[in-house]
Amino acid sequence: MERENDKEYRLKLIADYRQWLDPYFRYIPWFLERKGKNQAKTYDGDNTSATISVPVYDSTLLNFIRGMQDTGLMNRNYPYVYSKYGLHSFEDEINRIEKCDLKDVDIIIGIISKYVLGGMSKGKLWTDAVEEGIFYYALVRIKQILDVWGEV
Repeated sequence: MERENDKEYRLKLIADYRQWLDPYFRYIPWFLERKGKNQAKTYDGDNTSATISVPVYDSTLLNFIRGMQDTGLMNRNYPYVYSKYGLHSFEDEINRIEKCDLKDVDIIIGIISKYVLGGMSKGKLWTDAVEEGIFYYALVRIKQILDVWGEV
């Protein structure tokens, strides 16, 4: 039998995650549409003889990145999550995301954090997360978890 404290804690956790993440579930169809497709676009300028290529990001992606940063959920200690769970590849990340439950949402947040925060200095991470479906799988799994646990 579940203790009352556990139930209260779980309900508060679900409410908090919903408050922080509900606005970002609207990005799921956008990420699904772009999963598996090359997202890299570069701007070379008009005079290509003396310019540097600059990556160009979709405004929807930039809004998602900025919003995730504003949630306050991004974990700067995401490398610990990667070492603790032996995450080394996209497949590892996706497999771990799919195994997560309510108590593991922080693992999914750690994976999202790698791409959101790491992309600030290494922009390819943002396009990798879209192309490989990391953002898509993470958001879908969190939504599934919150929907299931919200009904219990």
